[in-house]
Amino acid sequence: MGVRPERRSTTPRSSPGGDVVFAATGVTKGYFLDGVRFFGDSAKTESIVMRSKTGTVRVINATHHFNTKPKNSWATGLEA
Repeated sequence: MGVRPERRSTTPRSSPGGDVVFAATGVTKGYFLDGVRFFGDSAKTESIVMRSKTGTVRVINATHHFNTKPKNSWATGLEA
């Protein structure tokens, strides 16, 4: 899991158009993002999306309701 050092690139050649988008969702609580929090039949997540070209930074706090997922969803644990 994670990024292997031999595949990581931090030079301009990694984004020839000059537009880089970074997105992350917290899994465990940390300094930068909260982790996934479970509440009965739902969970809350915190994500961030950054775009270098415009300088836009979006923080997304989402609530995921498991009881409204399709019956074959991984979140319900049921097969179709």
